[in-house]
Amino acid sequence: MNLINFNNLEKGLRKFKNEKNFPYTVIDDFFSKNIAAKLEKEFPNYKDKKLHVYNNYCEVKKTLNIWNLFPQLTYSIFTILNSEKVIKLIIKKLKIPNIISDHGLHGGGWSMMSKGGRLNPHLDYSLHPKMRAQRKLNLIIFLPKQ
Repeated sequence: MNLINFNNLEKGLRKFKNEKNFPYTVIDDFFSKNIAAKLEKEFPNYKDKKLHVYNNYCEVKKTLNIWNLFPQLTYSIFTILNSEKVIKLIIKKLKIPNIISDHGLHGGGWSMMSKGGRLNPHLDYSLHPKMRAQRKLNLIIFLPKQ
């Protein structure tokens, strides 16, 4: 089963806009509706105690980045997103050499907001606190309730 639509990923990377302040691309239908719905169901309840809480000037949200706590499909998706196949595709299409993934999901993983949540533009760090690698790209996937 293809969990990610690699054709749409490739198309989206070709449309990458190298804007001065915020280079970006939008990739519609990154997942099939079926996979997106299943992923959405795997998210924990917003009141779950295992979630980390952020409540500051630029973000009001809850997160989880502990691999062992992810259900099977989420675990599989994060594994694919950190795979050599995806990294090589990003390097090839964006012509950015030496891209590496963060298997520790530092600043990554699940992120969720309730009504009144906030995620304003900000920089968590420019150098990864453990790998000492420069942060170049973020992948943000929105799973709105269907």
